[in-house]
Amino acid sequence: MFIDDTGSPGLGTPGLHTQRKTWIAVVVPPHLVPDLMDQLPDALALLSELGLKDPEFHFADIWAGKGEYKKLDLQQRLAIFRCMSEIFVTCRFKVFVQTFDPENASVVRGQANWPEGLGPLKCSNHEDLALIFLLSRVHAHLNEGNATACVIVDEGRLKSGSAIIAPQLAPTFHAGGILFANSRLVRLIQLADFAAYILNRWQLLRVKDRLNDVDKTLLRIISSTTECFINVSSRKFRTFQSLRVFPKG
Repeated sequence: MFIDDTGSPGLGTPGLHTQRKTWIAVVVPPHLVPDLMDQLPDALALLSELGLKDPEFHFADIWAGKGEYKKLDLQQRLAIFRCMSEIFVTCRFKVFVQTFDPENASVVRGQANWPEGLGPLKCSNHEDLALIFLLSRVHAHLNEGNATACVIVDEGRLKSGSAIIAPQLAPTFHAGGILFANSRLVRLIQLADFAAYILNRWQLLRVKDRLNDVDKTLLRIISSTTECFINVSSRKFRTFQSLRVFPKG
């Protein structure tokens, strides 16, 4: 299982809290991991052949054409989104989402006597609380199917190489461990980067006054991935009725 975060801190978007924090987990079937660990570096090698130096699938940069992705034209960048969407649909990844902002986190904390946190993750911090809830949600899902997972989170909240050991989460989470790693070292974290990015992009486009042709093209490409998002319902996109889009939260 690979986890990354998303959000647009400070960006004033109607219906979305400026301090919201979303964590996303991509559950990858164990039998697919070896092939994917080979395929992602191969795909990055193809980008290197196009002139990109030490590329990484960082989808905010891909969409915006920033950094090394300035070297690719729009159609080439859209092709990357198309390829990743096909991987998600073909592999039938399960994606889980948890969002909190300071206000709704405060409401949740007032509904029960919560523990202080999980290791360095504190329930008093809405960003940490979102990650704790996400871990709990996926843990419950895995338990239902008598499945287990190795949990790897993109570095940021903790530095790469750090780990939280929570014996109460074993054996569902291997050794009760929650590992933090750099996405260049553990390439499959970049799958979670993709899921996090498209969810955030969906939320932003949901309230955009007018969609341009590029917006519509992106939505066509990624719309098939909605079936991967287990705990997020979809609805008709208000200005482009042939597509579906995730609601806020």
